[in-house]
Amino acid sequence: MQFIQLKNIHFTYPDQYIPILSGIHLDIAEGEKIALIGKNGCGKSTLINIIMGRLVPIRGEITYPKGKPNIAYLQQDTTIQASLSVREYLFQSIPNISEIWNEIQSLSEKPLLSEEEGLQLAELWQEYHAKHGPDWEKEIEEQLFKFDLSNLSSHSCRELSGGESTRLQMAKLLLTHPDILILDEPTNHLDIEQLTWLEGWLQNYKGAILYVSHDRVFIDHTATKIAELNHAELVIRSGNFSSFSQNRADEQSHQMVQYEERQKLVHRLQTAAQKRRSWAKTFQPETRSEGGGFVYESVYNAARTMTQQAKHIEQRIQMLNERYPQEKPFIDKKRKIKFTNTHQSAKQLIHASDLGFRYHEEWVIRNLFFHLEYGEKVWLAGKNGSGKTTLLHLLFGLLKPSEGVISYSERLKIGFYYQDLSILNPKETVLSLLRNTGKEDAIIRNFMGCLGLQGDIADERIGSLSWGEKAKVQLVQLLLSEFNVLFLDEPTNHLDIASREMLEKALGEYPGAIVFVSHDRAFIHQLATRQVILGDDE
Repeated sequence: MQFIQLKNIHFTYPDQYIPILSGIHLDIAEGEKIALIGKNGCGKSTLINIIMGRLVPIRGEITYPKGKPNIAYLQQDTTIQASLSVREYLFQSIPNISEIWNEIQSLSEKPLLSEEEGLQLAELWQEYHAKHGPDWEKEIEEQLFKFDLSNLSSHSCRELSGGESTRLQMAKLLLTHPDILILDEPTNHLDIEQLTWLEGWLQNYKGAILYVSHDRVFIDHTATKIAELNHAELVIRSGNFSSFSQNRADEQSHQMVQYEERQKLVHRLQTAAQKRRSWAKTFQPETRSEGGGFVYESVYNAARTMTQQAKHIEQRIQMLNERYPQEKPFIDKKRKIKFTNTHQSAKQLIHASDLGFRYHEEWVIRNLFFHLEYGEKVWLAGKNGSGKTTLLHLLFGLLKPSEGVISYSERLKIGFYYQDLSILNPKETVLSLLRNTGKEDAIIRNFMGCLGLQGDIADERIGSLSWGEKAKVQLVQLLLSEFNVLFLDEPTNHLDIASREMLEKALGEYPGAIVFVSHDRAFIHQLATRQVILGDDE
């Protein structure tokens, strides 16, 4: 069953002249899981806002074959600031019921009720049942169980981790019984175990889902259709990300072969026309004015015939270009980063023995032994809250261990990527920030290009950039600096798929050692040479 159909949608923001959406066609039907992908800033959020009715397209139409669907939206930031308990938060999301329940609770807490209050309480209970309050209570319990939140039902929402907040927000959305569920980066803040759970849940969900994600493995496991937004146009193919990538590569290769064959044909025709014109001009004895020589009366004028043939060939070239135009397929230029070979005589760079750290009386890390050798790419694995970021901070010196010793080799230079991007000065321009590394502008721009930072962005202030652009700037700053060890805390967060692939390639060629925290399984698979698992028993 079709829920919504977008036909020939065009949209341009008032302060821009280049369209962000052009001729978009998209159908969303029951049971489909559509992954909306594309570079940061390509228009994915704009398209979602049009689907939700927050923006009106300048051209095109949106139709609803079975009536206007109920659409629920999970935004990217799922942090919940409410001081309510988890169960209360879900209850508050039910229209009208929560207000009645709060009044019932307020009256029930009074030790003695007046006759008027007693009648009011009875009326409230009657209204509560009339509006199916008990059924809502049952459904809330079912959602708590479904999203593995039953043991947290009495906890404050502010105490929840990022993954728990995401699950709670999804439970809240499902209480509205949506026809279409739109999820914006639902995998953010989820560890590997939670990612696996979410994949299973999406696979079994019967409704329609449109989600934005840059997690390639997640898309592979969940999507039934890929919609890629690129240069204001939407390309849709059935299947998962792997098949989409292969089809796209095959199509680009085929388009390039066709384009090159066309160029060869046009060149041959142009050469043939030029030869005929040259021959006509040099054939002086029997030519007319178009041959450039003397004019003779002749039954057969070879020079004139050659000139006419040249014209016919040129007309064929014009016809090919007008009736069957063929542009060169756009393929992103692949750049290669060349790192300065940072010399390091010692094989072992960092060694930690019997390491422990606690917040107040609670141990986060205990009895940990860790070593790092030159050239290693170490993945810190473990559930959320297992101490991965804490270990990075201990090794970097931002925290002091509660017990144990950390030793470092000489001439060690460590660079740290902060997940919250807090070290970037919002008032500084991108180029001035990166010039602080001491590198020439040409090298800086090459590194920027390798991570997709192009155009006039070098002259923009950090504060005006998107989260994805800020993340890339901080990564470029690290890669330009001559560090021999990099600590990376979720470096792929806020990065689109193309940027993640570029980063994988760059870090794979980085000669120094890397210790990183990530839940991007494709990134981990491409980069990690060793893993260190942190857990409750560490």
